[in-house]
Amino acid sequence: MTVNRPNELKPTVAGRRRFRWRGLAAAVLWAPALVVSLFSPRPAMESFWFTMTADSLAWALFVTGAAFRFWATLYIGGRKDKTVAFEGPYSLCRHPLYFGSLLLMGSMVLFLRSLVLALAWGIVYLFYTLGTIPIEEQALLTRFGDAYLEYRERVPRLWPSLRRFHTRQRIELDVHALRLECARASRWIWLPLYAEVITRLQRAAWWPHWFQVW
Repeated sequence: MTVNRPNELKPTVAGRRRFRWRGLAAAVLWAPALVVSLFSPRPAMESFWFTMTADSLAWALFVTGAAFRFWATLYIGGRKDKTVAFEGPYSLCRHPLYFGSLLLMGSMVLFLRSLVLALAWGIVYLFYTLGTIPIEEQALLTRFGDAYLEYRERVPRLWPSLRRFHTRQRIELDVHALRLECARASRWIWLPLYAEVITRLQRAAWWPHWFQVW
């Protein structure tokens, strides 16, 4: 079932292309800020309590982001392109995978205490919310029609609403989708280790500081 509304257009060819390369585009936006942070000095004044608070928040974002990505994969893997997923993490927000990815990136901002990375995080956030997500939702509306329109009007786009949570006792598990997510996790699961290595390099006397920004 589809709906024809003047404000709900099918994704353009350019839009589909931007969506297909969304991961690479986000990496291009993120990588320069990471390089600047790598070759910048560590913030000089970090008290014990500031360090403990920042690291605790970083770990909280990392664990929550990882949990959202795996949780969403369990729910969407067996039903992607077949029906509207509206249970579990998809009852909290419409795009829990993107939400998890943004939390993972936010954890790096806190691990490295980098204002440059914080700015890059904001740019990536706008890239997803203003570019990628609308294109994806147009495609889903074209595919699922009123079912997705009703879901979109009821569930928040990106930031979870806990009071809306509901699920069922059994779900269909797609082992292939879970394997793909584990392959992706092999890249981001090391983020805390990367942050620790970068921190040690920043503090080393021999490490070059080409940029004087945090």
